[in-house]
Amino acid sequence: MREIIEEIVTEFYKKATSDFMIGYHFRKIATEKGENPLVPPIEAFADHIPRITIFWEIQLTGKTEQVYSPFDLITVHKQLSIRKGEVGRWVLLFKETLNDYKKSNEELVMKWEIKISEFEKRFLESSILFP
Repeated sequence: MREIIEEIVTEFYKKATSDFMIGYHFRKIATEKGENPLVPPIEAFADHIPRITIFWEIQLTGKTEQVYSPFDLITVHKQLSIRKGEVGRWVLLFKETLNDYKKSNEELVMKWEIKISEFEKRFLESSILFP
């Protein structure tokens, strides 16, 4: 299961890092510079993608690991100063990515879409992110 989750997360990052609306947030966490700073190589996220993969694996399967340290999702994203429209763009890009996997992983994708909708609601209703 982890392999497909990591593949989906990686594909999402490939889209999101160069997206015209939200890409700049992802480039903030890039650890390497590519030839084009507006499109960092996916390798720049080598440390971040495994952590996000574990996060989504926990969300989708309930499986936990000792190496995973929980974090407050809202607080972590506060430092990015995201806007409400950017939350919607993240959701759109993630659902587009999931759609590419729907035929071969229908149950996983359906569960993931529900989780994304839950996170979207939490983010948009957050008084921490949007006072």
